[in-house]
Amino acid sequence: MAASGRNEGAQRPGGGAGTLRGFVVRLLREPLIQFMLMGATIFAVHAAVTPSVSKERLIEVTPEVRQSIIDAFKPEHEGREPGADELKRLIDLWILNEITFREALAQGLDKGDEMIRDRITHKMRLLIFNGVQVDEPSNAELAAWYERRRADYDIPDFVSFIDVAFSGPAAEAEARTVLEQILAGTESEEVQRRATIFGQRPRQSLEPSFGKAFVDQLVEGSPGTWRVLAAADGWHVVRLDTFVPGRKVDLSEVGSQVAQTWKDERRRILAIAATRDLGKAYVIRRDEP
Repeated sequence: MAASGRNEGAQRPGGGAGTLRGFVVRLLREPLIQFMLMGATIFAVHAAVTPSVSKERLIEVTPEVRQSIIDAFKPEHEGREPGADELKRLIDLWILNEITFREALAQGLDKGDEMIRDRITHKMRLLIFNGVQVDEPSNAELAAWYERRRADYDIPDFVSFIDVAFSGPAAEAEARTVLEQILAGTESEEVQRRATIFGQRPRQSLEPSFGKAFVDQLVEGSPGTWRVLAAADGWHVVRLDTFVPGRKVDLSEVGSQVAQTWKDERRRILAIAATRDLGKAYVIRRDEP
């Protein structure tokens, strides 16, 4: 009878399936299994929305790349880090260089030459640059371009003068005392050593240091006359030696030079656009902080 009962139990419909379901339920209650299932789900979703990309076609701005860009920026800017806009431009430039480098490798430009990375990139950049076709500018285009950059071509005012600078609370009094000595011909050797000669300086280059008001008064004075003038950085005993007024340069005087510069600039713009087009073949990921 006992044996018969065991056989009946073993043959009960659904008994095996029920035992399996119970085992699965207990398994799913285990925290480790739940964590593994969650990870598998996240991985599956990521794989579904992020297509697989070959290493050659993936350009990734990793934290290490970002930091190397910042480290390269700091020595040239008194140790400060780039601002958000500056960093974005630097990263964009890095991406353009990376695209150029990858395309150079894809075209086999590294074959037969033990080049370093910069030389390979430069070689590809030349190919892109020389492959861009630039039409001749129209007269209207060239004239408009020239007017926007006229300051690069107009001849500026040139100023030559001697300066003895004074700073501090008593700067004005000291400057006026030294002026009296100079006019009397009794200035000390120290004053003579402190005198700075500014020869043929463009007028605009003086304004950031001395201030526009100082420069305006300086050039309005009579050459050879010593005076005391206030400036942005203190007081100065100055003597204007020469003032040569500048003049506007007509486009006809520099037409060929301006046309070539226009074409070079236009070629650079088109070359950058062509590089960006090449970049469409890559997946670019920015690891934003």
